[in-house]
Amino acid sequence: MPHPTVGTHGRLIAGLTGLLLAMGLPVLPGHAGMSAEELMVDPIEEGMTEEERQARREAIERERQAAEERRREREAAERAEREAREAELAARPYPVRLTERRCMECHDAGDFDREARTWPGWAFTVWRMRLAYGAELESGEWRVITDHLAETHGAPASKAAATWTLLALTPILIAALLWYLMRGRRQR
Repeated sequence: MPHPTVGTHGRLIAGLTGLLLAMGLPVLPGHAGMSAEELMVDPIEEGMTEEERQARREAIERERQAAEERRREREAAERAEREAREAELAARPYPVRLTERRCMECHDAGDFDREARTWPGWAFTVWRMRLAYGAELESGEWRVITDHLAETHGAPASKAAATWTLLALTPILIAALLWYLMRGRRQR
């Protein structure tokens, strides 16, 4: 039987106090006159018949089960979405995946759009990233990445022609420089 001075708010406090007692925590001194059984009575079920209590408990259990089912459905939907995203990423061509895996750790896609380079320019850039910044590349990956970047972010034809011309002339310029330096030494 509940304590005679416990009203609606008091029932809530009594229920919380009962919970605290069940957990072994100290309670407020104002409820010292109530027994543990009185404190642990669910104030909502207090005036109910046994059938009403049972129906309420079943409704609570159904709601708990429905909430659990919603949680499982949400997790399944998130898992399906994640798997679909992974499958979409895996279906893309190897050079795209490799470039993203190796380069996107430090760079975003906009970096590549701002840098239109020829194949030698991208090769130099990839090797610079590898040597100067420690980019991890397996054997042969630099060529796949360079080919992909040159194809998707290549320089305009005029810049490409200038680069290839300079590359073709480089050995001739080096040879001419060496010849000039050697000729100067012989004349001394």
